[in-house]
Amino acid sequence: MQGKGGPVLTTKEAAALLGVSPRRVNNLIEVGALKAQKFGRAWMVDEASVRERVQAKPQRGRPRADAGVETARYTLMCHDHEVLAFTYHGRTGSVAAVEPLDGIAWKPFGVGRRDREPNRYDMAEWLRDRAIPGLRPHLPSALRDLAVRTPAVLMFQSWGLSLSDPYWFRPEGVEVSWAAVNYYDNGYDEDFGDLMLTGLSPRNAGEPAFADGRPASGAKGAPAITRSPDTATNGMLSKTWVRRRGTDYLIKGGTGNENREPYNEKLATRLLERLLDPNEFVPYTVTERHGRAYSSCANMAGPDTELIPAQDVLTAFGITEGRDLHTGYLRALEELGVEDGRRLIDKMIVADYLMANFDRHTHNFGLLRSVEGLDGYRIAPLFDHGCGFYSRATTAELEARPYVWESHPFREYPSQQLALVEDLGWYDPSALDGFLDDIAEVLGENPEIDERFIAAVQKQTERQIQTVNDLAAERGVVVAGW
Repeated sequence: MQGKGGPVLTTKEAAALLGVSPRRVNNLIEVGALKAQKFGRAWMVDEASVRERVQAKPQRGRPRADAGVETARYTLMCHDHEVLAFTYHGRTGSVAAVEPLDGIAWKPFGVGRRDREPNRYDMAEWLRDRAIPGLRPHLPSALRDLAVRTPAVLMFQSWGLSLSDPYWFRPEGVEVSWAAVNYYDNGYDEDFGDLMLTGLSPRNAGEPAFADGRPASGAKGAPAITRSPDTATNGMLSKTWVRRRGTDYLIKGGTGNENREPYNEKLATRLLERLLDPNEFVPYTVTERHGRAYSSCANMAGPDTELIPAQDVLTAFGITEGRDLHTGYLRALEELGVEDGRRLIDKMIVADYLMANFDRHTHNFGLLRSVEGLDGYRIAPLFDHGCGFYSRATTAELEARPYVWESHPFREYPSQQLALVEDLGWYDPSALDGFLDDIAEVLGENPEIDERFIAAVQKQTERQIQTVNDLAAERGVVVAGW
């Protein structure tokens, strides 16, 4: 059977290849040692990850958790503010004994509702979202190489440090400051990122060092840690952070042999350059590493600016599934004092419609804010467009009829989500003149895509442009030339 990432097996078939029980296969899926995807209620296991495990011949028994994070007490920090203390159980992934501290005002947006103190369930959910997801490519081999059990263990070995926000976990009894450990000032190891991006083994899997050569265990009383921001970077596609000439870039891969996503990111940049202001989107380029194309973009966050995913905003305001996320999110933006929030969300909806983006989930857009002042809320530049431009469609599907994708985050059907747009006064139809040529140019750079597919994408996109132009004309925008 064929899954999204390649051939898949039933748990029974995987068990036969591995020489274990189907129940054992389910356990390996749960801890991230095997890649799998849900089909209804059943798990279908990635065949490549099964055969990789067979070749690796792992030791019998349950995947072990690293002893250093089995059960430990930490302080959640924001810069040097002590936010809350908590106990983490590495084997179960559970949290206990959450204790708000003097810096509770600096708690992450996504740790519970903003109108009450966080509890252990709030903290556990936030930690799960922060770690590498279990289906990330190359994760099983990384866990084996580093002799750890779960992605959460990797994150705790890096003390939860990230390049998207200033939060980190200080182990109990450790005397260390933000200045001594943050990645912005001290750099980070890129070997683990190479492993997660390409599957290549890191050069130094033992004890990565600071940029200046100091060992990671240099803080008083601190155990050795893995210094990689990749351990606290979520998302399903292979990716890694690199630093070049003082700027941090996120390098991200695609899926399958056609590897469409990096080129889609570049094409989306061409589209957004035509429609939006430069500060309203993150530009992407295509780069090559180890003979394969990847997308690259500069970090929008920094030591004093954090990225807040929309999901964390929804959590903080108690806006849950089943409610009108669009109305609720706009009210939250208004309460936070975000300028031009409705207009910028309208722009996101239109852009996603034009590029047929089916992956604008609530972790793929959000806000920026000042860390120390806890203010200056503003819409984050649009990012992550790799699942646009029919990245999962076949040529035959695009040629057969107008292609309908599942839209996100506010409505399931693209036409319904587009109908939410209130303001099209910013939309200039003439800005899209020649964009169909951009499609041919950028997608034509991908050696795995043929001309028929490109022509089908052009035809579908032309329909989307016409639909938006028709809506703009209804709203009084002058549309000429189409």
